[in-house]
Amino acid sequence: RKEIENFWQQIPPAEQTTVRVRRNDWVKRKSEIWRSYLEMFNKSEKSITIMCSYFLPGRLFRKKIAQAVKRGVKMKVILAGTSDIMIAKHAERYLYSWLLKNNIEIYEYQETVLHAKVAVADSSWVTVGSYNVNNISAYASLELNMDVRNPALARFTENELEDIITRHCKQITTEN
Repeated sequence: RKEIENFWQQIPPAEQTTVRVRRNDWVKRKSEIWRSYLEMFNKSEKSITIMCSYFLPGRLFRKKIAQAVKRGVKMKVILAGTSDIMIAKHAERYLYSWLLKNNIEIYEYQETVLHAKVAVADSSWVTVGSYNVNNISAYASLELNMDVRNPALARFTENELEDIITRHCKQITTEN
């Protein structure tokens, strides 16, 4: 405990930030990560970019995502181009028409199988961890994420995701 306090005191105040550890645990009935995403969908004002391997949002999340876009939030999702679980990929692609109809930009990562799980909102906060936006992560898995409210980290993450989109993704449109 003392080592942690000494370490923490060495960090300049300007470089300190709050990290909120979040978990989903169906055994202990915790749905903290799910609530973080719900908060993101409900409160974002400008932008949300999500990168995850198995993007299958349930009805409530789809409703909240659509409401965010209608409020003017620019939504992008970076998804696997190649998947290690093809049935999940087929189910995900089934949702593409809904995503496109709701003005959500879709990008498929082309380099390898994708296992990233990160989202950034409004250039101000990031959530990263093991949670995929789907009902398995929401209701049947043990998941752990960290929410970091730090504009510098959020802008860095947004820039990295934009670089990934530019250099390693194929945009999915109604035409293709």
